[in-house]
Parts: sequence; C-alpha cells; structure tokens
Amino acid sequence: MEEKKLSSLFFGNVVLESYILGTEIRIYAPDMRSYSVRPSPYVTLSAPLNELKGKLKPDHADALVRKIFDSVAEELNENYPGGRERAEEELKAWIMQST
Repeated sequence: MEEKKLSSLFFGNVVLESYILGTEIRIYAPDMRSYSVRPSPYVTLSAPLNELKGKLKPDHADALVRKIFDSVAEELNENYPGGRERAEEELKAWIMQST
C-alpha cells in the first residue's frame, strides 16, 4: 500500500486544491461555502501539489507559479495581503522545499 499526501494551499479565497489526479484552482466565496473553478487556459496541473515539491529548478518554478496565478490575479490583489506578488513568492518557496 502507498500513502499519498494531498495538500491544499490557501491564498485568501484562492485555493490550490490537490486531488489524486491533479490540482484545481478554486475561487471561494467570502464565506468559503461555495466556489467556482477557474482553470488557467495556459496551465494544467495534472499532479497533486506534493509531487512538484522539491523537484523543479528555480526558473521552471517561477514560470509555473506565474502561469498558475495568471487567471486569478484580480482575486489575489483584492483579497490576499500582498496580492499576487506575495502569493507567487510563497508558492515558489513552498514548491522549492525539499520533501
């Protein structure tokens, strides 16, 4: 038997939610009771977030993080302290960690 860790990362109401076959970008309502899925037309995460952790080169991580947040920049800038820029820095730091 193999155990997989499926992390979800919260950036205010923007959530990167892992599942066994990939990761979705979800925009939650302010009460966090409902959400919409807004996949970027330029990026598809076909793996859970944990499978990326510690496996990317810094320049590849930079490009991936920018693409992930392209379609949700407005929500991040409105609802997350530090906006898109801070979210990108935090996600890149998380991805670059060794497991």
